[in-house]
Amino acid sequence: MIVDCGGRFKIEGDKIIKKDDIIYLFEWTNYFVIVEDVKGEVKIQIGDKIIGHKIKDVIPFEINNYIGRTKIKIFEGNKVIELRQVEVLSEKIPKMYGKDLSSLRIEEIINLHNTFCKEIIDEITNKVISLPFSICSPTGFEFVETEEPINELFAYHFLRSNRDRIISAYENILRYAHRKLVEELEWMDFWKATDVDEDTVLGIAYYPEYLVPSELAVVEINGKSYSPMKVLQRNKYETFATPENRFAKHFLAELIGWCERVLERLANKMDEKEEKGISELYAMLEYFWNDPIFSDVGELTMFPYTSHVLLKREGYRDLLELWREFKAYSPFFGELERAIANKDIAKLYEYWCFFRLVEELGKILGRYKLEIVVKPTGELSEGNVYAVFENGWKLYYNRKLKGYSVSLRPDFSIFDQNDLVGVFDAKFKLDIADADKFAEEDKEMKDKPNLQTWAKLEDIYKMHTYRDALKAKFAVVLYPGDMSMFFKVNRDGDNENDNGKVKDFKLNDLLDKDNVKLEGVGYLKFKPELEVIS
Repeated sequence: MIVDCGGRFKIEGDKIIKKDDIIYLFEWTNYFVIVEDVKGEVKIQIGDKIIGHKIKDVIPFEINNYIGRTKIKIFEGNKVIELRQVEVLSEKIPKMYGKDLSSLRIEEIINLHNTFCKEIIDEITNKVISLPFSICSPTGFEFVETEEPINELFAYHFLRSNRDRIISAYENILRYAHRKLVEELEWMDFWKATDVDEDTVLGIAYYPEYLVPSELAVVEINGKSYSPMKVLQRNKYETFATPENRFAKHFLAELIGWCERVLERLANKMDEKEEKGISELYAMLEYFWNDPIFSDVGELTMFPYTSHVLLKREGYRDLLELWREFKAYSPFFGELERAIANKDIAKLYEYWCFFRLVEELGKILGRYKLEIVVKPTGELSEGNVYAVFENGWKLYYNRKLKGYSVSLRPDFSIFDQNDLVGVFDAKFKLDIADADKFAEEDKEMKDKPNLQTWAKLEDIYKMHTYRDALKAKFAVVLYPGDMSMFFKVNRDGDNENDNGKVKDFKLNDLLDKDNVKLEGVGYLKFKPELEVIS
């Protein structure tokens, strides 16, 4: 099948369709880009991968290990001549929910894919909103603004967590607003003048147009008497138009804008109490905005980095700290936002597993909250997004761990105080169990072969690497399959039926509130239960 992509190129392949102007491809499938009217060297770029091989204006390619939206760029020399967004599908999703691929049309697979994306994104968003986040930072770090965009999910937690701090800071600023004494030279009627200084004298001398004949001989020119109608006077007054107040007004406008965006995007996902809290904050910020003090304050043109008022005065100091936290780069939320925008299934599944794992561990280890810690540079501390449980254990997201030879970064790692207990890795991969392939792994498969999904063996091998290199007690794959299995390091010598395997094992088989109950490696089914698909 050949699909016209518009412009000068087409894509050919067995599994391809164009629907509603969107081109759908499948991962692990061979395709060909056919480019017309080519004069020079041609190459294509798919995501970050560049392919330069060309045979008669035809370039073969394959998209591996990616499901979601991506772009195909076609270069003629170094010039981009065509750009097209495509969406990559996978047969994994139908398999996960027991669908027979041979009976499904591509349109049905597209519908399943879109339904899965919508459901998992909604579920993740609901968990992000409902889980108790805490965003904190040390005091007094240098301000470093990031170019990474803030998004509504981060803004929601910032506004919700810091509502009282924001209101208190602005109340203190408006109660004891910083002002400065300003002196300006102004022309004033002669009879209103109260002081005479050098500027007054110089003004009379240099601006004779204000002199009129008068019997009061203030000035004599060629024997004639003159008096000035206007003289220069220094006018002294206090103003709120200071750099510190311009900063406060600028940040206030940002907070109002983010309140509006949060209420618009997340209105149907927040519970009534949280929505009311954001709405009340929004109303208070609007009230502050209309205060007469800010009506005389202009736009922020230069950030007052060295201002002692910002660094030390109550209200301003608190607002500066809030600004630093708000502008700190939070890749946790930024990557989630990009995954949602790109429908990046593997990354979305990783986030889903983290939130699901936090909830499941919370049932075992006690109440929890999520911490996001900002380090002194104003950026998110590496590996410092974690859930802390009632018993003091912490589950870290994407923390780099130092092994005895190299550093490794499992998706999730759990610590008892400062000691690593175990690691989990989310893998949106699975194999359809094959009797011959898995007979050695499970003798039952030889006698009773079935189509239940298993974790990929390569990922189980990786768990052995994690456990060995990091000296963890356990390493477990989280995958969207139907079977769970744990392989114990030490068998129970007193139990003749103990073959080292724990079938259908669950987290509460692995650990309890006080310690780890099983040591070894395994795979655990973590599949979104989506009723719409099932």
